[in-house]
Amino acid sequence: MSSLISEDIIEDIKQKSDIVEVISQYLSSERRGKNFVARCPFHQEKTPSFNINPEKQIFHCFGCGVGGNVFKFIMMVEGLSFPEAVRFLGAKAGVMIPEERSPRDLARQNKKNRALEIYGLVRDVFRFWLSKEVGLSAVQYLEKRNLSQEVRETFQLGYSLPGWDHLVRFLNSKDISSEELAKLGLIQAKETGRYFDRFRDRIMFPIWDTQGRVVGFGGRTLGDDTPKYLNSPEGEYFNKGQLLYGLHIARRGIREQGFAVLMEGYLDVVSTYQHGVTNAVASLGTAFTREQGKLLMNYTHQAVVAYDADEAGIKAAIRASEILQELGCQVRIASIPEYKDPDEFIQRHGLAGWSKIIDAALPLVHFKLTQAVKKVGLKNSTAKRSILQEVLPNLAAVASPLELEEAVRYTATVLQLNWETVLAEIKAYKANNRKKYQNRHNTAENSHNIASNSHHRMQQTPQDARTAAEAGLLRLALEDKTWLDRMVAELGKDFFQNPVYQEIFNRILNQNLGQDLLNRMDQLEESQQRVLSKLLVQEIPRDDLVQIFSDFVLTIKKSSQKARLEDLLVQLATAERLGDTEKVLFLRRQVNLTIMKSEGPERGVAT
Repeated sequence: MSSLISEDIIEDIKQKSDIVEVISQYLSSERRGKNFVARCPFHQEKTPSFNINPEKQIFHCFGCGVGGNVFKFIMMVEGLSFPEAVRFLGAKAGVMIPEERSPRDLARQNKKNRALEIYGLVRDVFRFWLSKEVGLSAVQYLEKRNLSQEVRETFQLGYSLPGWDHLVRFLNSKDISSEELAKLGLIQAKETGRYFDRFRDRIMFPIWDTQGRVVGFGGRTLGDDTPKYLNSPEGEYFNKGQLLYGLHIARRGIREQGFAVLMEGYLDVVSTYQHGVTNAVASLGTAFTREQGKLLMNYTHQAVVAYDADEAGIKAAIRASEILQELGCQVRIASIPEYKDPDEFIQRHGLAGWSKIIDAALPLVHFKLTQAVKKVGLKNSTAKRSILQEVLPNLAAVASPLELEEAVRYTATVLQLNWETVLAEIKAYKANNRKKYQNRHNTAENSHNIASNSHHRMQQTPQDARTAAEAGLLRLALEDKTWLDRMVAELGKDFFQNPVYQEIFNRILNQNLGQDLLNRMDQLEESQQRVLSKLLVQEIPRDDLVQIFSDFVLTIKKSSQKARLEDLLVQLATAERLGDTEKVLFLRRQVNLTIMKSEGPERGVAT
């Protein structure tokens, strides 16, 4: 909705919505130290990694990385926007939210309500026609596809009559103008100016938004006419690249099972639902988009892609999986052998057979390797290198260190390479695409517990130690602003390599925030919420903070000196190659000075 809700009311609702009590209505949790822990509702896991901190009123999952405050949890678990989540919790807390809308907002909302009312009426008309004798051919088609009356009701299936203007004439009789219907994509105009129905002689599938409101339709022919599938045209309320078919129905199944199944078509979702697959959604027969990926990840961070088994379906499945992986989703791809789509497979093998297919689904890298080896083979080193180059972007995008290790070893085994070679190629690829990979998966997943950072610094790679030190310093800044001046004095204001950490640090510096960020968490970007929830849900040690701070600063200084030295050596090599004697002498002096600094006494920080 467009109306604004005052900050005071939002804060009042938050204060009256204890996060432990709210989450306990969805999950079973137990106390562990200062936190409560539970199995995450947004991905599959055996060991609980979902932490709830009652003191700071936040949650964070150390498995999939999601986190935030009570509003964020309700947004994800119920599939609501932020204003909707505020109203949802406000109703439970008994807080009245006054509606303050401008005339323009009211007009826009009234227009939308009118459109939704018409879409709902059209759905009812299609369902009515399916239930009557005029819909007999459609009923016979659905029975042939083994779709029961119950599942037809669940998905509100209907039928559009074969004539040219049955719908438009009926709706005109209800005082709905043809111009209005045309804007909603329900009818079209001929050159003569007369209108005709867009959908004729088709099984009709209502398409809903996340709240279960009809915003468009898809129609399938009863035979082999083309186009086989026809969607509502893009419009003000229908954008198929931002919708997922059946999501409001699958929401509960996704939450219960911890993952979603992504399919291509409506019939795949409807047919598999009848056989017990309650966590499937479809991408509306269009190329999967980032917006659809973000929408799906409001409900889960694990997905299995089960597209058609032909070459086009395989390519589309890989592309959809790559989008999901880029967004931070743990994704696998299901292979449907000898059958063209999930609908046909489950008709033959039922839920038991389908479960085996899902269990056998391969991670994206494994799937791409399998497909590439089938196509190219492993004839020589050129073929192996070609295949490795194809999967490098996917290997580089793996966020979890454990998953990455497994993927690297699997790749090395399949391509008959040394795993260190594969790892080196990944590092080189990331170095060549540094900007891209600095902004991805380099946030909450790479920060460690502040209490253990300084003690295990020597066991980490230099980059791991740098990341951990940055996380530790940011955690200190969030807890106590008195550390800020010391950080700036020792390291300046722009020392974070992690861009999300730097954004949060800038907020603390420029707006004099810190713990106050907790109250503004829902206004932050998703990446910032993840970082904050992970850092703040951890207990900060109270002993030896000065030493811990000193260790963090020293780690960052050494890392910066190392980076400076590497840069100087590259410049020196270039100057020597060009024969620039004066520049060579200058750079050699700079290299020596940098080496002396880095090998100097480990003073830590100035006292």
